[in-house]
Parts: sequence; C-alpha cells; structure tokens
Amino acid sequence: MTESSRALGRSALFAEAGRRGVGEGRLLAYAICSILAITWTLLAGKDVPWDALHYHVYAGYSVFNERLTVDLFPAGTQTYLNPYSHVPLYLMVDARWPAVAIGVSFALMQSVMLWMTWELARVVCRRQGGNSSGIVVWAAVAFALLNPVFLQALGSSFNDVTTGALALGGYVALASAFVGGRLHLVALGGALLGAASALKLSNATFALLPAIPMVVGCVSTPRRRVRALLTFAVCAGIAVIAVTMPWSMRLERAFGNPFFPMLDGLFRASDAATPKSQPESSPWQLLGQLVAGMRDPRFLPSSLTEAFARPFDMLSARRLIHTEPSSPDLRYAALVMLAMLGVVAWGARRRWKSAATAISSQSNRAYACLVISLAASWVLWLSISGNSRYFSPMACIAGVLLVVGLHRLLAPAPQRILIYVLAVMLGMQIVFLWQTRDLRWGPQPWGGQWLQVNVPPHLQLEPQLYLPLDSQSQSFLLSWLAPGSAFLGVASGIGPDGFVGSRARALIDANLSRLRMVKLVREFESDGKPSRLVPANIDYPLRRFGLEIDPKDCEYIKYKGNSEAIERADLRAGLRNEIQLYACRVVPGGRLSPLELGSKRVAEQVLDDVEDACVELFGQHRRGSSTRSGNIWRRTYGSDLALWVTDGGLIWFEDLLRGGGDRIAIGRTDDWLKAPQKINCWRKGGRAYVEFEQN
Repeated sequence: MTESSRALGRSALFAEAGRRGVGEGRLLAYAICSILAITWTLLAGKDVPWDALHYHVYAGYSVFNERLTVDLFPAGTQTYLNPYSHVPLYLMVDARWPAVAIGVSFALMQSVMLWMTWELARVVCRRQGGNSSGIVVWAAVAFALLNPVFLQALGSSFNDVTTGALALGGYVALASAFVGGRLHLVALGGALLGAASALKLSNATFALLPAIPMVVGCVSTPRRRVRALLTFAVCAGIAVIAVTMPWSMRLERAFGNPFFPMLDGLFRASDAATPKSQPESSPWQLLGQLVAGMRDPRFLPSSLTEAFARPFDMLSARRLIHTEPSSPDLRYAALVMLAMLGVVAWGARRRWKSAATAISSQSNRAYACLVISLAASWVLWLSISGNSRYFSPMACIAGVLLVVGLHRLLAPAPQRILIYVLAVMLGMQIVFLWQTRDLRWGPQPWGGQWLQVNVPPHLQLEPQLYLPLDSQSQSFLLSWLAPGSAFLGVASGIGPDGFVGSRARALIDANLSRLRMVKLVREFESDGKPSRLVPANIDYPLRRFGLEIDPKDCEYIKYKGNSEAIERADLRAGLRNEIQLYACRVVPGGRLSPLELGSKRVAEQVLDDVEDACVELFGQHRRGSSTRSGNIWRRTYGSDLALWVTDGGLIWFEDLLRGGGDRIAIGRTDDWLKAPQKINCWRKGGRAYVEFEQN
C-alpha cells in the first residue's frame, strides 16, 4: 500500500469518527433538552389555557368529525383556521390520557425547539476545522429555554412552539446550506417553513418571508441565487398547498370559499361580506383589509420612539408589554448593546489590525444573513403583532445571534471572559424569571385527566343545539355531549341576516325542540349554588333570532378550571377550582321590542360618530354592530377596547386590558346627535386614551 493511499485511509477514518462523534453528541444533546423540558413541565404544573377550551380541542375534533355542515362558528372565527396542528391534543384527550402523560408528551414535542436551537448554534459558530464551541452552543440553548414566553407555553396546547420548531428547522437547513451552497438543503428549508406557515399563519409573516436573505446569501453567484430562490419558493409553495389543501377543500365544499371566512367578499360566497349599500371592493382592497384585520394593536408600539424602546421595555416584569403575562426578557436589549459594541470593536480591530476570529467564512456569512433575517422579522412583527408568542422561532434565533456575537466580540480575550459574561447574563435572566409569577396561563394541579368534565346524564343521551353566550365558546364539550349535538356561536356576532344569518336560522329551525344556551356561571351564593340567572342581561343574541331563555329548565355542566373565571364567590362558600355552566332550555318567543330597536338605532348612530372622531383607535374595526347587555348598547374592538351607550344617555369608553377598570365618559347622546363632539384619542405605552373636551 502506498503512502498516499494510507493517508487517504486515515482521512476517511477520521472523517467517519468525526461523523460518529457528532451523531453521538447530537443524541445526547437532544436527550438533555427533552429532559429539561419535561422537568420544567412537571414542576410548573398542568396548564389548560383559555384558548384550549375555546378552540384547541375543537380544532382537533373537527379533523376527524365532519362539523362544517353541522356547526356554525362554534369557536368563533378560529373554527375555520387550519386545525391539523391540534390533532395530537384531541387524540390524547379523546383517549382519556392522564394529565401528566399529556403534559409530558407536549413537553417532548416542544423540546424540538431546543434541539433546533442547538443545531443552529452549532452551524453558525462552526470553526475553520469544522467543530463548534460547546460553551456557545449550550449557552444559546440556555437562552432559548429561559425565554419566559417559551416556558409559559411549554407543556401546554399552544401550537406556537410546535409549529415554530418546524420554522426553526427550516433556518437550520438554510444555515447548513452555506457550506457548499447545497440546494437540497434550501429545498428542505423551504418545505419546513412552508409547512410551518400552513399550520400557523403567523409563521408565514414572521419566519417564512424573513428567510429570503438566508436563501440569497447561501450561494455566491447571481445565477445560483435565482436557482436558490426558485427552489425555495417552489418547495415552500408545495408544502403550503399540501398541508392546506385538504382543509381548504372542505371549506370550499361547505361555504364556497376555501379560506372562509377570510376573503369572503373576493369569493362572493356570502352576501353578508359586502352590504349592498356599499360599493364593491376590488380584490386588492379586500387583500388590504385582510392584512389590516391581522393587525393586533394590543402590543403594537404607538410611535417610533416606543418601537426603538421596545427591546428595553421587554426587561420589565410588567404584564401586557409583548404578551399577556409578565415575560421579562433581556436578549433583545443585549442584542442592541452588542451591536453598538460590535461597531466599536470592528473599528478598533481595523485600526490596530487585530487577529480575526477562527470562525469559518461560511459561518460568518450565515451569521450576517441571520442578522438581516431577524431584523426584517422584527420590523414586520412590530408592525403587525408585537405578541411574542408569534415570534417564538425568531426568539431562539435572537439567542443564537447574541451568544455567537459575544463569542466573536470577545474572541481575542481568554475564553474565561466569555464564560463570565454568559454566566452573568444567564443569571440576570433567571432573576427576571424569578420576578414573575405568570408562568402558567390556566394553572391547575396534576392529577386525573387533562380535562375533568361532569355532564348531566340527560345531556349525554339527548343531542342538543347549544348556543354559547360567552366569548369563550366551551366548544371542547362536544366530546362529552350526546352524539348529534352541535354548537352555534351566536355570541360571535352572528345576526339573522345575510348568508351566515340564513344558515344560522336554518340550523335553529331544524332544532327548535332541542335548543340550549351555554353561559359561564360567574357568581355564587353563600351556600355554593350558582346565583339566580337574569335572562334580560344576557339574552340579546338569542332575541335577535326570536328566541328566549326558559330559566325554569336549566342543567349545570361542570369542569375543573381556573378559579379566576369566577367574579364573585361568597367567602363562606370556600375556595373554588370548579367551573360551572348554565345549560338552560331556549324556546321561541323572544323579540326585540320597538323601544329597543329605536334605542339601538340611536346608539348605532352615536357610536358611528364616535368612531369617526377617533379613527386613531377605532379605524381598524369600524361600523360593527352593537350588542345589548343589561341596560347598555356595547361595541368591543378586538379584545382590548370598548364603547357603550347607556339607556340613561351617557357614552363611555374603556381600555379593557390596561385601563385598570377606569371608565371615561365621553359625552351624552343628545349632544352627539346634535353635532359631533370634540375628543382627543391616542395610544401611549400600549394603553389607549380618550379625552373628552367640554364645549
């Protein structure tokens, strides 16, 4: 054997040993990440968030049971979103798995996000010799794990992490493509990001579109860049179609619109989409309305100053900054500081001609493109949402960029300096987490099944058409109710007119002898029994269809839930973690009186004028229909703002999320009917303000 052949044999042997070492290290890393995720889930406790009861369980249920022609808006507009990511939840709940088993299963699935963070950090900090710094890789994983938004979702039914793991896997594939410009990895990245976008729409805006710099940067010539973009687009498109098509076909058969209820005016599937009194909108206008409808003002900055300050605002342990619970996070502020220090260090190194880092050129390019992708995603995110749950994959990328950036910045110094800096930052993040108590959305103790429901035998045997009267649909109950039961979401704003209204009336007429409303019991008497039901305070959605509640025929459905849903419970009744629902018979007979119809017309006119005077706050959701609640006519905008007119003639405004219960009177109906009044409206610090100017 020649010397050269022996050298080749040794090289092949070392390469094989290297691959085996990486494979063994990967399995160990994955195991550690999963163990950490499962441990946290068991310590934090069971989490059954509001959304799980509202539509997560129902979404999975609807995949295996034909509901589109049976129910109508049973879980609001979320009913018609792609449901496939919620299939695991439904299958486990339907099989009556113990709560611990479901929590551990979710933790295992969601730990894939940590796996992908490990992979991405390993690729981006790869040295010239092909190996990566273990300190950097594991620090990136630690930052991903200590993200409070990630911990709040870990072990629960939110699909932000499970679908986000697919999106992050797409970025791992694209980052790996920088070594050799391998187009098959670009194709894989497109397919993963496309599938993630089809399963959750926010991934398309905040992960798929910002990945374009990665696609362009992984190859070096214009011709190969065009090929890479085409490959990425085709594979992403195929994945989107493959994942979306089955559900879209079902929507098309049921409603004549594969995206129902979105773009309904474009498909002309319903005459409710565009009132005849208004001019028809062009397809581009409808598309613009769809994009505008996606904007959620709750967490959006109200000025450029607030936008630039957002990374530092996220250091606070206050709630409702970038998601509903308290979620302090130092990574984004640290990235801003790192960028400033990086500019200074770059200038100093150029002047003194310091030695460059040992990171490979491909990893340097991948790092630079990841920075551009994160910046693009950040701008889109702050323009449309600002909710960090939808930013989950990019949040992991932010941690990777922070740690690798520190590694590059401190490369000339001894490695212990990097270790000290990372230890201090991770310690600070742990302190931030310790300051918050909002680490579960709907906390419950482990034990028993994930959902513990008690339905009266009568309702388990006889099918009913249920009419939910709360914003939370309680649609998860269908698995416990009699076969043939259905839900009609009248509380979601369905009226008796138009395409949707005609379907609602047909559903009601076909079930007149078996109608029941569902309403959360919020108040209890001292003996522990639900407070007396007052139909007049809640029955407006029913009376629009000529229905009324029979308070003498009520059943009670019970399930274990978050006691915060109860507004008032007498102390003598003791602490409660059991939620109860009224399930009362609904019969024909209720009507809106002429007096109510007259007061509604007045309220609609006045609230229209208020909206016109305050486009800054209400421009996105104007001209909604007012609903009757007790002695007021009310409009709610998104989930954070409300206007209402009392029967006494006063107009009120409230910021429901951040207002702290403050209600602001903005004039009297008589004055607004004479002439529009002067009000000042603005947002600051996420809160909405309305100031009434006395004439």
